[in-house]
Amino acid sequence: MAPVDADACAAPATIPVSVLVLTKNEQVNIVECLRDLQFSDDVVVLDSLSTDKTVELAKQFANVRVFERPFDTEYKQRNFGLHDIAYKHPWLYICDADERVPADLMAEIRRIATDPSPAHVAYRLRYKNMYLGKWIKHATSYPVWLIRMVQPKRVTYEKRETNVHPIVDGTVGEMRSHFIHYSYNNGLRHWFEKHNFYSDHEASEAVGIRQRGLPRWREIRQADPIQRRRAVKNVSFFLRGRAVWRFLYQYLLRFGFLDGKAGFHYCAMISMYEYWIELKIRELESDWRSRTDELARKLLEAPAS
Repeated sequence: MAPVDADACAAPATIPVSVLVLTKNEQVNIVECLRDLQFSDDVVVLDSLSTDKTVELAKQFANVRVFERPFDTEYKQRNFGLHDIAYKHPWLYICDADERVPADLMAEIRRIATDPSPAHVAYRLRYKNMYLGKWIKHATSYPVWLIRMVQPKRVTYEKRETNVHPIVDGTVGEMRSHFIHYSYNNGLRHWFEKHNFYSDHEASEAVGIRQRGLPRWREIRQADPIQRRRAVKNVSFFLRGRAVWRFLYQYLLRFGFLDGKAGFHYCAMISMYEYWIELKIRELESDWRSRTDELARKLLEAPAS
């Protein structure tokens, strides 16, 4: 394997902020991601035992430390990253390998990290999701807010199957800048495999939510956009034909058609993901496998005619 360009590995110009990057088989993305993080002298790559060259490439950067931990659950992996690694700086920026930090976001990170009296203990920001070379703004229900700039000691990720959110001990601010998300850089096969994995956990989570009953109206109307989005998603677990409703919502009501071909394909793929979830919910609730095994046992035990 050819080494990473020496300029990419040079000592960075520093902002007093640490960075956490969670990875699993991200050799396609990791170099560009870490090159964008040269503003920090303390970048931690927490890798889930990649089988490609992710770790080898990451170790070539002078400002990067690599930790490896087997992936068990998302909330445990993220909490390990927050609380079991010692960071050089009090502020931590969290990102994935398929994300990029543009100049305006870097400047905003600097402003928060160097503020002697910050107004909040965590900050959320939006992202621009890219597909087929363009920002698919409408089809992705923009804006979606994620908490990414945190004081680690004041934040813990919730215990949940997937799509975990941080629980913050203090107030949360909003950043004006965006990060850029290249969620398809690893190819469509990787996207399908990842979302098949996600749909397993979403379905398992959905079964528990359906057992507890519909969320209350006040949960849907709460001010926090992250919690409000979570409540709406929980309501969707009670819908029949999730895939159809998701496509109509994203493509028509959210004007996904304005994103052209990229918008259509995105809406089709995310609707397919919803279809997988609905099928897996039905499988879990009706216990198809046990019923099939029981029928097979009865047939095998039946006396020959």
